[in-house]
Amino acid sequence: MVKIQKLPSGQLVITLPKKIAEYEGLEKGAVLEFSKHKDGILLRVKR
Repeated sequence: MVKIQKLPSGQLVITLPKKIAEYEGLEKGAVLEFSKHKDGILLRVKR
């Protein structure tokens, strides 16, 4: 399950399950690009 948390500063943080991050080779500080999709949103990894 993906979680969205709000920090005291008001910034939103997305938390991915560890297995998804490992599968995609994502590490702390990775940058993702959001795009609107007809069924929701699409995330792309900016490498």
